[in-house]
Amino acid sequence: MREITTTAPPLAVTDTRTDVTGTRTDRSYLELAAAPGAVPRARRHTRHMLAAWKLGHLADDAELVVSELLTNAVRATPGMPPAAPVALYLAAEHDRLTVMVWDACPQPPVRRPHDDDAVTGRGLEIIEALSDRCGSCVPDHGGKIVWAWFDLPE
Repeated sequence: MREITTTAPPLAVTDTRTDVTGTRTDRSYLELAAAPGAVPRARRHTRHMLAAWKLGHLADDAELVVSELLTNAVRATPGMPPAAPVALYLAAEHDRLTVMVWDACPQPPVRRPHDDDAVTGRGLEIIEALSDRCGSCVPDHGGKIVWAWFDLPE
């Protein structure tokens, strides 16, 4: 029996731009259905893009941050407009790798208290520990963006 899916395939866009100073920026945008399958797909996409951009040394940490961000985005999306997607944006500039995840829920991420042996509740701590800087914002078009930066050696 063949499985029938009603979700659209992911939207992926990548490009490389060079500004007037000769600085190169590699960018990737991946839009996914807000479902558990989005998390492993985003992790694979991140590893693939970082390898293509010669940033494979950041792949383990970046993948884990993407996993935490996407998991939170997927969990925040139920109850949002039908078929609300989640989106991953990666950008490698000369001095940093930027990881951003958008979801339709405008509520900012909240650190949750947890016991030492708890299975959940550590996502923001992991993101803070692995990235050089992180935060969130509410864009004009709605939802929220949670982001992390990884400094790149000069």
